[in-house]
Amino acid sequence: MCGIAGIYSPSGIVDDRVVRGMTEIMHHRGPIEDGYFFRPHVGLGMRRLSIIDIEGGHQPLFNEDGMIAVILNGQIYNYREIRADLIKRGHQLQTESDTEVIAHLYEEMGEQCVTQLNGMFALALWDERKQRLFIARDRLGVKPLYYYEGAAEFVFGSELKALLRCRSVPKEIDPSAIAEYLTLMYIRAPRTPLKNIRKLLPGHYLTVDSRGVNVRRYWDLREHYNHSQASSEAEAIERVLDLLRDSVRLRLRSDVPVGAFLSGGLDSSAIVALASEFNQQIDTFSVGFDGDGFDELGYAKVVSNAFHTRHHEKIVKVDDAIRNLPKLVWHLDEPNADSAIVPTFLISEVASREVRVILSGLGGDELFGGYRRYFDGYPIEHLYRRLPVSVQKHFVVPLVRNFKPSLANVIERNQFSDAFRYLTRVAAFSGHEKQRLLGPAFVDSVNLESEFNSYPNSDHVNRSMFVDMLTYLPDDILHITDRMSMAVSLEARTPFLDYRLVEFCSGLPGSFKVGQIRREWKKILKKALAPILPRETLVRPKWGFGAPVTAWMKNGLKGVVTDLYRESKALDLGLLTRKGIDTSLTGVGGTQDQFSQKLWTLLILEVWCRVFLNSSEGDAPAFGLNDLTR
Repeated sequence: MCGIAGIYSPSGIVDDRVVRGMTEIMHHRGPIEDGYFFRPHVGLGMRRLSIIDIEGGHQPLFNEDGMIAVILNGQIYNYREIRADLIKRGHQLQTESDTEVIAHLYEEMGEQCVTQLNGMFALALWDERKQRLFIARDRLGVKPLYYYEGAAEFVFGSELKALLRCRSVPKEIDPSAIAEYLTLMYIRAPRTPLKNIRKLLPGHYLTVDSRGVNVRRYWDLREHYNHSQASSEAEAIERVLDLLRDSVRLRLRSDVPVGAFLSGGLDSSAIVALASEFNQQIDTFSVGFDGDGFDELGYAKVVSNAFHTRHHEKIVKVDDAIRNLPKLVWHLDEPNADSAIVPTFLISEVASREVRVILSGLGGDELFGGYRRYFDGYPIEHLYRRLPVSVQKHFVVPLVRNFKPSLANVIERNQFSDAFRYLTRVAAFSGHEKQRLLGPAFVDSVNLESEFNSYPNSDHVNRSMFVDMLTYLPDDILHITDRMSMAVSLEARTPFLDYRLVEFCSGLPGSFKVGQIRREWKKILKKALAPILPRETLVRPKWGFGAPVTAWMKNGLKGVVTDLYRESKALDLGLLTRKGIDTSLTGVGGTQDQFSQKLWTLLILEVWCRVFLNSSEGDAPAFGLNDLTR
């Protein structure tokens, strides 16, 4: 696990001090050592968190003649199999590192080498003969990669703040990205909050040489939705368990101890159960919030006892959780209003004291249907969608409204597209609320129509899950998991996101995952795990991994938000309007939870502005949340 950065210059001049500064600002991603590579036209830097071949895996690593140099952020889980095959074909490898196999595999296959890698990765490779820089990101987007394409140089890094160390990179805010943040609470790739910095999309690579930048896709999730590999539900259950078990086995490969996050929910419990089959005793970690009703520690203990883990838990109070919010936002790089940043950081901090590698159950909801938004409607709604629009509007809705207005509201939503209905479920601020916040010149262009329309068949359950795999998974939860774990130099591995399991599950019908009539979630995963997990885990209600934001707002955090927006950086920059802020702070309309989430979204945006836009080079903040309100 590392942080990588670099510069390509067509002129042949690369300032090594800039590359070193870009690399050093990511010290937290790899505190053990650094490594550099400089040639005419290119400079590469990396920070290393040693996991595999601790003594021999110093980066960059090379092929036999030194003409190919590679640096890696992440882990290649099938490196042993690749290494053995390369040796059979005559390659001479000098280390036991997973990084070295990439250089030799590139010799064999060129850019297509990434198709053979099973892992989480963002890699950069310099081909001396071709004078070409090659950069790639893993299929699901577990590892991040930012880049800036300028006339004088191409700049890249694992974190946005690394690019801010380079003076040639413009720091102009992208208002459309801020609008998207206010809707989704995160910013979708390739967009970032800064207009000229982009994120490389998952499953893509790019090449940079004297002819320019060329971006290509090497893996497309859509290809796997029409190709079921199971003839029955029973066969699917068996294959799911086999693939997940093998994914866990690969992700236990490490030269340092491996632990596991454990909330007591289905996904994290499944990972702990399967990891325990390979390790006699594993360390598990849980976090709870004191007095806020967000305590899953009892569920976690049930699983820990069942599989005899060495269990570690921490209970935190609100002040402990958010006093360092500016530092967490700095690690995030981008405004992200998912409150899971707080527990993810806290549990990562606890785990990092005991282990260097952690297994996470992240991805199970998106793969098997764990969210309420995957419910595709009651039978009457499906019938309604088949009716002509004129009949829907002028006959059915008025008739139903006379008898049951609440049901009419539910039915009426079905006049709109899947993408529109999805946004109404997930949006922090509605369209008219954003209009007030962003001003009269704002034109709302935030939608997910292209993502929904690109889905290759008519399975509505899988369609929503497909969109989450393209957007919410990489740009929200994988983003915050990477940043919060790396903030404390902890490598987080996600067995549910082994691409083999993802491809297999994509081909399964949505009815295997979500039962629409009985409203059952993760059907096939529960059936696969029934012989393994405690019954309490299988039947417990769904509980998202977030923070008790509503309780925090009631206990004083709302006042902090109000104080911050009296002299707001976001207002000074013209990102928001005073009228919109004042209206949003009153909490008119919606539930208490919805109001609290809006306040949290505004809080994160304001803190992000003060952290990143008061520092031209992305320096870490020297202030806490309390300092901002004095």
